[in-house]
Amino acid sequence: MTGIQILYLNREEFVRFFNMNGEVPMAIKYRWVAERLELMIERQIQKGIHKLPTEQELCGRYRVSRQTVRTALKLLEQKGLIAGKQGSGYYITGRSAKPQGNVIGILISSDQEYIYPGVITDIRSILSPAGFTDRVFTTDNSVSREREILLSLLKNPLRGLIVEGSKSALPNPNLDLYRRLMKTGCRLVFLFNYYPALPDCLCVKDDNYYGSTLLVQYLAAQGHREIGGIFKADDLQGAERYQGYMEAMRDLGLPLSDERVCWYGSRELDRLLHSRDTRFLRNMVTDCLSGCTAVVCYNDIIAYYLVDELLLAGYELPSGMAIAAFDNTYFSNSDVLTVTTLSHQPHEMGTRAAEAMIRQLSGLPVSSQE
Repeated sequence: MTGIQILYLNREEFVRFFNMNGEVPMAIKYRWVAERLELMIERQIQKGIHKLPTEQELCGRYRVSRQTVRTALKLLEQKGLIAGKQGSGYYITGRSAKPQGNVIGILISSDQEYIYPGVITDIRSILSPAGFTDRVFTTDNSVSREREILLSLLKNPLRGLIVEGSKSALPNPNLDLYRRLMKTGCRLVFLFNYYPALPDCLCVKDDNYYGSTLLVQYLAAQGHREIGGIFKADDLQGAERYQGYMEAMRDLGLPLSDERVCWYGSRELDRLLHSRDTRFLRNMVTDCLSGCTAVVCYNDIIAYYLVDELLLAGYELPSGMAIAAFDNTYFSNSDVLTVTTLSHQPHEMGTRAAEAMIRQLSGLPVSSQE
């Protein structure tokens, strides 16, 4: 015969598996209960329930003693699947029993430049103590590169994915892959931006609209009326910062002029960072900003390189052109000029994204944040 095994037990082996009354001993019972609880945990997470039933309820459900239940719970606690709180009960941690099941992906534009190394470090500082590891994937803000990564992840889905969307202001052709990934149980948290076509996904981002409003109000309070703007065209942040800028100008009764709004894309940014190609900024200075006394920049990178182009064009800074920007990084504190910048609390974005991921995996209530 194939596929069938007959197990013969001698008396000693029989006693090892069964007690004299023919009952399953606790050594087997608690493992059986632990297996049932692992299945329950998966269902609880899907339903957004993060607390296990009481010991008494578990005893009644599985018809076992309290000692058996406690031993099973202790086993799951040792695996890191639950955590006990004295006087409160046991709560789901969000971790998986499988060693490879506790990996969180970080899908981000870069891991080398600007704010990204710090953000990745902040994410790790939250994930690691909670028992999760990470894998970083860089897209260079490329939709095609994003698709390659998602296709590879579908072969071996991760527990979760913290995502900075690629060219998030544009329709994205990779939504089908994100939806397929979500069906595998992979949880998503978007960072800095999001895809409007995935409305049920969590997002941690800046309040870009209000940020631009504050910058325009600040410049107007300094007496500036002719305020230009430089925004990134293919990322959602650019569209939101543009909207805040334009509506603040309108509400303050300042001149609205399309000619004073400058746009650039990922290609220009890539050339700027890797080849120091500032021609697009040079054109902005002559074509858009010639009648301005102040400018709101998309971020500190643009503000930093804009300073050089303004100086080459003969501007005296800051008297000839006041510069305001987002992010407050090392770029905004050059030897030439200190740029007025907005920033959030240190370490805020990365830690919030990681905390949102852990709460989601644990079945805890969590909502998008900005």
